[in-house]
Amino acid sequence: MATQGDVKALQVTATGSIFAGRTRLRGLVLSNTTTTTVTGSISLNDVSGVQFTAEVPPGDVFSFNFPSDGILFEAGISCSAITSSKCTVLIDK
Repeated sequence: MATQGDVKALQVTATGSIFAGRTRLRGLVLSNTTTTTVTGSISLNDVSGVQFTAEVPPGDVFSFNFPSDGILFEAGISCSAITSSKCTVLIDK
């Protein structure tokens, strides 16, 4: 039986690397930092491209826990786009 890793929470407010190693996305909390008409969004990538994208209405919060083993990011997880948002990602590392 495989051992379960530690789940870490990391805040994302800009594009770039989030974690540079094999990891699984277990959940996230995405909040829109504006109250205007701008939809907040985030795109999370690994070496093969975009693995997950989410949007959140103005002034709202989107929270999601992935079922089972989450989404595998083979060689690290990075943020390729983030608009009017901040995001806490929960990863297994």
